Amino acid sequence: MSDRDILDEDELKLTDLIDVKVLQEIQDAFSDMTGMAALTADKNGMAVTKGSNFTDFCMKHTRQSIVGCVKCFECDKHGAELTLKNGGKPCSYYCHAGLVDFAAPIMANGRMIGSFIGGQVLTMPPVLPKFRKIAEDLGIDPDEYIEAVQKVRIVSKEAVDKAAHSLCVIAEALSDMAYKSHMLYKNNIAIEEASRMKSDFLANMSHEIRTPMNAVLGMVDLALREEMSPNARNYMNQIKASGKNLLVIINDILDFSKIESGMLEIIPDDYELLSIVNDVANVVNNRISEKDIEFTMDISPELPRMLYGDNFRIHQILINMLNNAAKFTQQGEIHLKIYFEEIDEENINLKIEVKDTGIGIKKEDVKKLFTSFQQVDSKRNRNVEGTGLGLAITKQLLELMGGKITLESEYNKGTTFFLEFPQKVVDRMPAIPKSEDHPKVAVRIDSEYFKKQLYIDLARIEAEIIDLESCEKLEELAPDYLIIDKTHITNDMLQFLEKHSEIKCLAVTDYASRSSLNLPNIVVARKPLYSIGLYNAMGISDIKLFDSSDDLNYFNFIAPDANVLIVDDNSVNLTVAKGLIEPLKMNVDLAGSASEAIEMMRATKYDVIFMDHMMPEVDGIEATHIIRRLMSDYDGVPIIALTANAVSGAKEMFMNEGMDDFIPKPIEIKEITAKLRMWLPKNKIISVQPSENDEEPEEKKEEEIKEIPGLDVKLAVERLGSYSLYLTVLKEYYSAIDKKHAVIKEYHDAGNVHSYTVEVHSLKSTSRQIGALELADIAAELEQAGNEGNLQLIKDKTGEMLSRYAAMKELLAPYFPEEEKKEHQEATNSDVAGLLDELKEALDNFDTLQVDEVIEKMEEYDYPEDQQALFDQLKEGAEIGDIDACGQVVEQWRGLL
Repeated sequence: MSDRDILDEDELKLTDLIDVKVLQEIQDAFSDMTGMAALTADKNGMAVTKGSNFTDFCMKHTRQSIVGCVKCFECDKHGAELTLKNGGKPCSYYCHAGLVDFAAPIMANGRMIGSFIGGQVLTMPPVLPKFRKIAEDLGIDPDEYIEAVQKVRIVSKEAVDKAAHSLCVIAEALSDMAYKSHMLYKNNIAIEEASRMKSDFLANMSHEIRTPMNAVLGMVDLALREEMSPNARNYMNQIKASGKNLLVIINDILDFSKIESGMLEIIPDDYELLSIVNDVANVVNNRISEKDIEFTMDISPELPRMLYGDNFRIHQILINMLNNAAKFTQQGEIHLKIYFEEIDEENINLKIEVKDTGIGIKKEDVKKLFTSFQQVDSKRNRNVEGTGLGLAITKQLLELMGGKITLESEYNKGTTFFLEFPQKVVDRMPAIPKSEDHPKVAVRIDSEYFKKQLYIDLARIEAEIIDLESCEKLEELAPDYLIIDKTHITNDMLQFLEKHSEIKCLAVTDYASRSSLNLPNIVVARKPLYSIGLYNAMGISDIKLFDSSDDLNYFNFIAPDANVLIVDDNSVNLTVAKGLIEPLKMNVDLAGSASEAIEMMRATKYDVIFMDHMMPEVDGIEATHIIRRLMSDYDGVPIIALTANAVSGAKEMFMNEGMDDFIPKPIEIKEITAKLRMWLPKNKIISVQPSENDEEPEEKKEEEIKEIPGLDVKLAVERLGSYSLYLTVLKEYYSAIDKKHAVIKEYHDAGNVHSYTVEVHSLKSTSRQIGALELADIAAELEQAGNEGNLQLIKDKTGEMLSRYAAMKELLAPYFPEEEKKEHQEATNSDVAGLLDELKEALDNFDTLQVDEVIEKMEEYDYPEDQQALFDQLKEGAEIGDIDACGQVVEQWRGLL
């Protein structure tokens, strides 16, 4: 017996190792060759194939008896065991029914896993009384049995021995097949187990390291806020940078383990490729900020607007490839090119090229490039961080998506990677619509890399390009646009552009620059400036990208340590904003004016500021200029515009003015929570997962949302995320109607167009917030008229707007009966003193919502004439959010008690 027969493994079935079809074919060939019956059985004697050339004696009589069938199984197994005991030498025997059979064992693992059986013949004429007795024992008709046995083939003893020998040879061959199959099976099991153990180890290790590393990074962020020596601060920053690099490595390892274990899946969804490109550009620019590298992008304007694929993995692939380029490039250029080829009407082959001017790769090292945990030219690159997993993961992700990656490289000169993979087209509209304009564009750019790509993008709109060596003859050239490095904008250039306001100037600057230029025809354009940003900045396109940060699970995080300031002159908007983010458990302060906000910022350090755009006296942009110029502590604090004018180029306009982002009004739950997750300090965001045992959300418990004639309640509730919040906002809107109506009419009658426009703007946004869309549309039309100085339209339509606004009072009155005039009681000095104490506390905390609540309580009382005058002043101050004025009234009132 060979070494293969002494393995100690779990037993396997014969059919696990040899396909039944193969067994049947071998068995049939043997039966045809010998003219004898044949069968293959498992280790228990149970047939696994159909019998070949079976006699009627066996098939129609013996095996039709239950007793006979059981005895046949025992015989088949017994014959194989006899051969096994005989050292594998062929031997024949008489079966229980008196026929001559022979069998051989099929071995694997040192154990019999089956038997190959032949025979069903006689070597001499049958002794009939013997077969009659067998028939009686089996319960078979003796006469029929005798008749059947007389038809059994009679062969010589030599023929039986020869057939038995052949059968043993075949059984030995089957044993070899079974052994090899078993070894392969065994090795696969071992490989799978080793892979599983490795994947489990890597996943557990990644998790176990990530948890304390996040804590370390969080503590480092906290420590960096404390006073410390320059050396200590440098050490802390090095810890932070190294910690972040380690987390990148851990994430690579985890992805690698998922790919190896087959757990990583491609999860397709609709996505906008340009949104991914924008996100990636920000990451890459941060990565190369301290290197002398120009990052350029060539994005085909013809790319379909919307595709179907795994946008998360595509984002990961782009990050891996561009990070790889940044690692090995110290100066020159990193260039991203994205284009496509048609496959059919529904699919494209998306193509990506990543080119760098880095160290390049030797030809002999190319084959190592996509090997896991290995970096090529490791001696030369020993100071480059990373695991060597990025390219390996990218290759496997591309293969999972049906794609591939190739490269061209020249040592010491650079490398270009070529990626391609199929994607389904959802919307064939070009991502960057082609402009019909053919502008004349004067260019003065120092970077040859950036200039080359700029010329490609300008050629796509068939621009007439003038390459300027200097700006001396600019007036003679009379271009439509001037694209110039911001460093070349001198005082003389500013004077020229101020004089020639018809020339639109794009002042190109670095990604990290926050500077702005206060001329209406100058746009500060930050790199990387590729087609979409270029055309938007020029004003020849209006491309809005899908916000990939949107998430149906808006409240999947809290930020209890975050301080947020919301600035808006409208109490409805303040109520909306605070109510929307209340579940995030942040510390939220409200300011009713820019001056109040600035005072609050001196007392408290906020992490995010939401700033209304249009406010009386000092608007949001002017307030931002003051903050950026005079409050150095707020240099890195994001200021997010709240605006009802989300027109094309709004985001760029706000960024040029020193803001960081914007949220359109009416404010929606998904917008404000997404912006908070994006802009809050990462160490202050705590991810939470709602428990299955959590109470049902409040809005689910409330009564069915009621319809209100003339209002789109469903739309408003969807924006706010809660019916209860909608009712709160609606009540605030209702309470302000009389006051706001009077203010708008007063400004209209006085001809104060600016103040009229600001108030109408406010009415537009609050009306949209509650679903009063028709009123909002009229207000929007009159706001535009105010901005354009169209006094005739204001005169013609203001009456209609005010009538509709007044009608809202009657429409909403049934829903707020508690707001109707109540029978007031006379206020005692004790009543007033208590209310003034509550009011002072609210004013000290800059809590304008609490101020409104106290004033609502005060309205339930009647006051003496001198005190009523103070109360009226108090209400007026609260309406405009003037905390200081309210405080002075409180002190004056206290003096009367």
